[in-house]
Amino acid sequence: MEIKGIDVSAWQGNIDWKAVADYGMDFVLMRITEAGNVTDSKFERNFEACNKYGIPVGVYKYSYAMNVAEVQSEARKVVSVLNGRKIQFPVFLDLEWNNQRALGAENIHKLAEAFAEIVTAAGYKFGIYCNVDWYNTVICSHLKKYDFWIARYPANDNGWLQERLRPDFGVGWQYSSKATIPGISGHVDRNVFYKNYADETEKEEGTGMTKAEAIQAVIGIAEEEIGYLEKRSNSNLDSKTANAGSNNYTKYWRDTYPQYQGQPWCADFISWCFMKAFGLENAKKLLKHWPYVYCPTLGSLFTKYANPQVGDIVIFYRNGTFAHTGIVTKVSGDRFWTIEGNTSGASGIIENGGGVCAKSYYNSQLPGTKFCRPDYSIVAGKNISTEKPTESATGGNYMFETQTVKTGSTGLSVLLLQEILKARGFKGKDGKELELDRSAGTNTIYALTQYQKSRKGVLEADGICGPATWKDLIAL
Repeated sequence: MEIKGIDVSAWQGNIDWKAVADYGMDFVLMRITEAGNVTDSKFERNFEACNKYGIPVGVYKYSYAMNVAEVQSEARKVVSVLNGRKIQFPVFLDLEWNNQRALGAENIHKLAEAFAEIVTAAGYKFGIYCNVDWYNTVICSHLKKYDFWIARYPANDNGWLQERLRPDFGVGWQYSSKATIPGISGHVDRNVFYKNYADETEKEEGTGMTKAEAIQAVIGIAEEEIGYLEKRSNSNLDSKTANAGSNNYTKYWRDTYPQYQGQPWCADFISWCFMKAFGLENAKKLLKHWPYVYCPTLGSLFTKYANPQVGDIVIFYRNGTFAHTGIVTKVSGDRFWTIEGNTSGASGIIENGGGVCAKSYYNSQLPGTKFCRPDYSIVAGKNISTEKPTESATGGNYMFETQTVKTGSTGLSVLLLQEILKARGFKGKDGKELELDRSAGTNTIYALTQYQKSRKGVLEADGICGPATWKDLIAL
């Protein structure tokens, strides 16, 4: 496991934390006090924003202590500023001041233990930050029982992770001091950690299943399906390979929304995996609608992140729209791995490929592709019931009921209609692009009528989006 984060201080100024959160951030380690043992001037602002956007937090204290009394004062100040507030990652004691180096390993040991005693008594985890040289030559063996966050980056640091420099010790690695990300002006430190303290916090608080375990539950379901081939008919739906054909018949539609049997099924495969892992009602909440049929719809319901995390739903961008989907199972640097339904083992994005496959991509080579992040805390700690839904339980294809749309209609159903029509390339009068304004005005109804006309023999071109048109729109 590898999670990515940043560490910040007042040097980063006023950070646009929404942009940072949208970019994708597993954790933030922030300086809590600075020289003079005073609170970092941006700490409270940064702490509040990370809580607002759900980013796990840890703190670090750059130590200037030269004796036990001074380091105890530093520790008490940290505890005082935190004031009992919850953080997910440790309080890291930053040991790198050159004046301290002259104290020798034994005195450094005493400083660290004195600091640890105070912060752990206050209920916080403790760790040590230092560079590789300090770890090898200054830190004594007695301190190496603690978790270490290790700094190591090249002289020609350009913000990118240099694999050749990865330390073989420590729970985290600060690999750059010159990275750039959306939301932060100038440079920022980047880190990878191999231990997710946020998950441990959930365990300690007795919440049962953690978010990480929930993610692995749905990935485990998907992994079991690798090798499944769509069928030529409704026969042998439960067999992975029998009756293989190209007519889109699958057990996934049968179990989630049988009315759509025979339709493309990459998105419904994800619906099925979530339902099997967590039950129907939880799957509806996690996906925010039911079943997941159409990639642009998912993109409109979720924040679309630029960078993947394990457990994300990827929506692949092709030919001007989101056209295919899968579950992210692993991330390493720029590369991410997926399990996808209705694809093939060939390289690249393959929609309507007819099988369940594990694949991988380089994110930088997929302009426009985005990542939707279900809120797995919905199921963390629950006793999950994975009952198979009855047909009546799947009677609605959205958590909200799609309403008939006609001239003058407003609301979420109109927005969904506008999104689908726009993604299909249908425009208003005089070629005007549709506005996603939730109001069925002249241009929306014109585009709807043009769509209905394009489905000659299937739909009546009456400018009304009723049950038949909804079914046709979503199925296609």
